[in-house]
Amino acid sequence: MAGRKVYALDTRAFLSVQLEPGPAELITVQEVVDEVLYGGLAPERLATALARQVVKLKKPSQSSVERVKVAAASTGDLPRLSKADVNLLAAAFDAFSEGASVVVLSDDYSLQNTALKLGLEVAGLARQPVKELREWISKCVVCGKVYGRAVGDVCPSCGGEVVRYVRASEGR
Repeated sequence: MAGRKVYALDTRAFLSVQLEPGPAELITVQEVVDEVLYGGLAPERLATALARQVVKLKKPSQSSVERVKVAAASTGDLPRLSKADVNLLAAAFDAFSEGASVVVLSDDYSLQNTALKLGLEVAGLARQPVKELREWISKCVVCGKVYGRAVGDVCPSCGGEVVRYVRASEGR
């Protein structure tokens, strides 16, 4: 459907926005619903929105889940994304692949960065959104080993603390 506008909502979005019917389609995934309902964050608001079909629950395709994981690994964001984040991005990418204009609503910078890598738009809720795509590398503060990808918070070589740095672009 040409001109279709979709907003993909993460957990924070359910706490921050008024969920009312409108011209745009609001989507989320089961893992986000579970975080909200079983985390006790705003269960009534979400349950009402789902019952009234203001928010549609989407199950992402496995191919989009894999595409999101590849994109997140290439930016260095994969270790910082939850299963809910990956599935939400995959559902958003499915809608994008079907021709919709998709905006991911989140304050999670790793989620936003991966969304940009996938060609999706992003919008922040309480914080400014990511303005440009970043690729991250990791460096151990103990042994100094540099990894060309994100490896988590613990160095695989020595067990020291790992910090992330923005990879310098070719032109810098």
